[in-house]
Amino acid sequence: MTRHLSDPHFLEKLVTMDETWIPLFNPKTKRQSKQWKHSDSPPLKKFRVGVSAEKILYSIFWNQMGVIISYLLPKGMTITGECYRNILKNQLLPAVAEMRPELVGNFILHQDNPPPQKARIVTEFLVEQGIETLRHPPYSPDLALSDFWLFDTLKLSLRGRQFPSRSSLGSAVYQSLRHIPIDSYKKCYEKWVGRWQLCLDKEGDYVEK
Repeated sequence: MTRHLSDPHFLEKLVTMDETWIPLFNPKTKRQSKQWKHSDSPPLKKFRVGVSAEKILYSIFWNQMGVIISYLLPKGMTITGECYRNILKNQLLPAVAEMRPELVGNFILHQDNPPPQKARIVTEFLVEQGIETLRHPPYSPDLALSDFWLFDTLKLSLRGRQFPSRSSLGSAVYQSLRHIPIDSYKKCYEKWVGRWQLCLDKEGDYVEK
């Protein structure tokens, strides 16, 4: 990581990815659900999400210019090494060629450390494609851009909305991601660099915020 920090074009080459579960219904936060009412008004009714509420797994690839792809995992499918390799091959690379042509053959992939991302079939594919990967320290959500910014921003915009189907949720996710200002993505990357430096100064200790 310290080697990359000295490269003035490093952030321009970077593509980061992570996965998150998004439910078809997620109630508003307490702050969002606050309403003015009279002292004699009946209490507001709030709905609870049942443990069986359907959740959908998303893989989101993005850089400082915005989202490249948000991939909705088909129902009943789990992420395996082969599945992740196919997402890279059939979803990410064509999207990079179309949306970020300047990165073709010249980007660095930042990903977390779950088993599918570390599978041999994935590492061999990345080597074949000449894609460098940025090492991510285990158990470090404080250094994962999606964890400390993007996912919270996305899910907050979906709070209090109930979706009747996977496709309707997919449309809402797509629109929510599109409406995040490009400057916000750039600011997140700048904040990330500050977190790296703070982590180095703390000799690897967890960085809060």
